Amino acid sequence: MKKLLLILLFAFLRFSAVPLFFSAGCLLPFHLHSQWVQQTVPVSKPITGIKFIDANTGWACTDNTGSPNRAYIIYTSNSGTNWIIQDSVNNATYGAISVINNNTVYCGGYDFSSNSANLKKTTNGGLNWVLIPTPTNMAIADMVFLNEDSGWSCSSNVGADVRTTTNGGLNWIVRTSGILQQTQKIFFLNYNTGYCGANTQLYKTTNAGLNWSLDHVFSTQIQSLYYLSSNTAWIGLTGDTSSKVAYTSNGGVNWVITGLQPYIGNVTDIFTIDNQTVYACQPTALGKIYKTTNGGLQWGYQNVPSDPIKISFIDTSLGWSGRIGISKTTNGGGIITYVGIISINSNIPNAYKLYQNYPNPFNGQTNIKFSLTKRSFIKFRIYDVTGKEKTLWQSDKELEAGTHELQFDANDLSSGVYFYSITVSDGTSNIRFKETRKMILLK
Repeated sequence: MKKLLLILLFAFLRFSAVPLFFSAGCLLPFHLHSQWVQQTVPVSKPITGIKFIDANTGWACTDNTGSPNRAYIIYTSNSGTNWIIQDSVNNATYGAISVINNNTVYCGGYDFSSNSANLKKTTNGGLNWVLIPTPTNMAIADMVFLNEDSGWSCSSNVGADVRTTTNGGLNWIVRTSGILQQTQKIFFLNYNTGYCGANTQLYKTTNAGLNWSLDHVFSTQIQSLYYLSSNTAWIGLTGDTSSKVAYTSNGGVNWVITGLQPYIGNVTDIFTIDNQTVYACQPTALGKIYKTTNGGLQWGYQNVPSDPIKISFIDTSLGWSGRIGISKTTNGGGIITYVGIISINSNIPNAYKLYQNYPNPFNGQTNIKFSLTKRSFIKFRIYDVTGKEKTLWQSDKELEAGTHELQFDANDLSSGVYFYSITVSDGTSNIRFKETRKMILLK
């Protein structure tokens, strides 16, 4: 019987489609395939926009960096296995793409020859791209179309510049009343409700841009916007001490700002399918894409063949990212690596404990150490002296028993007294330990 089992085991190892490895005496599955796979594209220009309308059909656009001095629109009908060039333009660039359906697509940028916007449109899936004339003082840094006729654009080089069209780009109306800073990003949930990033200021309109009101001021510049609803949104910011994403679940009444470790740079694109799984791009992150599975309370990263600047997902598994080439994932990108909490001692302590942060007082960053007697889920909350929650961090997996340390980045907070609280649980409502301590931030 033992000899027969060995023969069967050898046959399984020899012919199984899933490679195996031995670990601690157990036989476990081990997947060797890449999580993000580089695709072949027909141009070597940096990708500036990418959008898939279904699992097979997608478009991407490029800028005109390098030689020749041309920008391109490329297209795939087989999920990116093959990309073809549909359009190219000399001495101009593309920076934004908006896909309405399988037939109607807009692509916009700037034409250096005419000193006006470079706006192209197709109504037959890209078989023909038509140049739409625009005013000479118009440029397109960002663009969104809600349907075949109604769209919005903004520019980033002429101060406050937001425009709308209701006839497919043939005419544009300036809508900047109330915006006081240079605009760079635009997002509309519907024809009336929209948001605009202007330097560090976030503006909101509820009347199709006739009036804009200041919604929030961040400490660094707004680089990307994504609103899932009027309550739930993520905003990518310019990094100073780390890349940053701001998150709200109550319509902007409160914003939780999370540093994306370990790199510093601009968060240039954000994409989500639901209110939990969110991706963010930071192109100086050296071949990494950021991901959260709890709405933005905790971010980790995945390895990508290139340094992505734009992303597009069909569902939580199937997506593409692009900058220097295009990469694809069919399993959500695979393993997430988290930075920020480190295990400093695996010895099992006698009791749960939350230690005093160090240094304290501190300027910018401080370390918070805690001990767990069992594998546990944890939540960290930071409050000001009024009891207002400023930051929430929680694990989406159990941390091992032992002593751990969290590095807390407080660069977005002002000087003052704060309280930090830990809640340790078994992942349900059963709380094993809870404690709060005081810390002092001095800038």
